[in-house]
Amino acid sequence: MSHDLKAPLILLLGAALLFAGGAAAQEKDPVIRSEVNQIFVPVSVSSLDGKPITGLERKDFQLLEDDMPQDILNFAREETPLNVVFLMDISHSTFMELGAIKKAIRAFVTELQDQDRVAIVTFNNEARLILDWSNDLIRLDRALDRVVPKGNTVWYDALYVTYNELLPHVSGKKVIISVTDGWDTASLVSFHEILEKLTASDTQLYVVSKVTSIRDYLEYYRREYGYRYDETVLAKIMYSSEAQLQKLTRDSGGRVLPPQSADNLTQTYQNLVKELRMQYFLSYTPHNVLRDGSYRKIAVRVLRPGARVACRPGYYAR
Repeated sequence: MSHDLKAPLILLLGAALLFAGGAAAQEKDPVIRSEVNQIFVPVSVSSLDGKPITGLERKDFQLLEDDMPQDILNFAREETPLNVVFLMDISHSTFMELGAIKKAIRAFVTELQDQDRVAIVTFNNEARLILDWSNDLIRLDRALDRVVPKGNTVWYDALYVTYNELLPHVSGKKVIISVTDGWDTASLVSFHEILEKLTASDTQLYVVSKVTSIRDYLEYYRREYGYRYDETVLAKIMYSSEAQLQKLTRDSGGRVLPPQSADNLTQTYQNLVKELRMQYFLSYTPHNVLRDGSYRKIAVRVLRPGARVACRPGYYAR
């Protein structure tokens, strides 16, 4: 194994060990410092067999904060514009599937409507905005053509840039989509800082989990260069990565999408844009006007038998 390849891999593994070992011990409730006035709640409603329920009206919903009913100020369905940020992992570990990721992003954009927009933030050793709010396929292709996989993974830094610099300037439904293994090896921003940003935002996070690709990546180096790794250490890294992905997506009102092969990624993205189109978009001003830093639980009920509801679970009143 060449020195150029071996050194980064050792650094990655070391960083991952620190990430896996420290995450559980350090995890604590986030504290949000930004004042919240109107709370936005994207809501997915499905039947018991998982099919989206459409055609609901405002009167079919009940919205509660800390078990107290709230007045729904705004209610919208498919017509709400979509603002989607793709966080595109271009670290060295994606070199075998980057082509499929590019293809899937393009397929997603072709499903959008005129008022929808996308932005793309790539991340490896640094986070970089390569497409700033557009639905122009020519601009999209030019941006994607310049992407080359290399370097480490700063996923948290990419999320931080997105929450701080991209999302505050847009209105409507906001979504972050990423294909990642959750194995952050070089970010300056911590998991807990990202959790704070996420809980303060009304943005849904969806992740196509590639946690199992961590093993594929290390197996490639074992097969090609004779590199050996500890299965116990690998299991800890994968468990920690998956747990943090689940925490982030669940607290945003999004979810981790089942692991897919690169060949199925395009279909996964196409299914997701259809799901987003079928969501309901609610907002309310809390009756409790105190900004005391406490966590406020959000619950949405649909007054229809057999309806399943998914939404963000709450926020911090700061």
